[in-house]
Amino acid sequence: MKNLVIAFLVMVSFVAKAQDSTYVSVELKNGKIIRGQLLQKSESDVSVATDDLGTVTVAWSTIKSLNVISKNENDRFTNPHSSRYFFGPSAIPLKKGDKYYQNALILLNSFQAGITDHFSVGGGFVVPFAIFITPKIGYQVAEKVHLGGGILFATSLIRDFNFGVGVAYGSFTYGTKEHNFTLNAGLGAVNQNTGMGSEDYSWKFANKPMFTLSGMTRISKRAMLITENWIFSTKTVNYDGATGQYQNTVNQYNGILSIGLRLLGERSALDAGFVTPSVGGPSAIPYLAYNLKF
Repeated sequence: MKNLVIAFLVMVSFVAKAQDSTYVSVELKNGKIIRGQLLQKSESDVSVATDDLGTVTVAWSTIKSLNVISKNENDRFTNPHSSRYFFGPSAIPLKKGDKYYQNALILLNSFQAGITDHFSVGGGFVVPFAIFITPKIGYQVAEKVHLGGGILFATSLIRDFNFGVGVAYGSFTYGTKEHNFTLNAGLGAVNQNTGMGSEDYSWKFANKPMFTLSGMTRISKRAMLITENWIFSTKTVNYDGATGQYQNTVNQYNGILSIGLRLLGERSALDAGFVTPSVGGPSAIPYLAYNLKF
């Protein structure tokens, strides 16, 4: 009986210890990443039990970031591109000093840099049509909840091509860096012609908000599934075919839908997928992008 009690206590102790195990990914300022079971965390340093190097102790002054991961993810590197989907943002912010570059379909080039742990700023250009800026904020407010927002402003590069669009949006992201979904909601303004035959343009706010619904989930060490879907209001002005007289104006929500894969490296990633309008148009347009975090 005594032996059974001792065995039971040993088993309970083992289970409790296993449940208390915390696995972390520690990114150092020199770019190296250490993964393993967290042994201790003090004011001065962190100790991690790794599979290949044994126990590693590093000073906080050399650490760029520390993220909790699951035991199954111990042999994986942390998703390096959790701050955005194909193009649209999540509420997960870049860390201070983090930067990324993206090239999509050769024409779209964008860059973003973390100014603080909660604020980043960036921009880019679409050859040869437009330039844009994209400041963004993001905060983790609960274990799996991030809130944020930002601005997207774009204008034309071509003289006499009067194009402009601006959107202020808020973001809600639920999940982790490896598995999450995001709702963005924003109100935009467009620089549009003031009337038929006029050469004057002015800014006009949209009557209805626009949304993005996006998600990503890691399916292996090197691959993630991604979907990004834009939903916005469009205005159609109808005229009588015979007389040319104005009939009515119809406002309705349409969208641009996408799905694809992100093939991951520790710093880089390749996005491949398909984009399609929710109504009309071709059934699927190929999408390809290269991403580099540095």
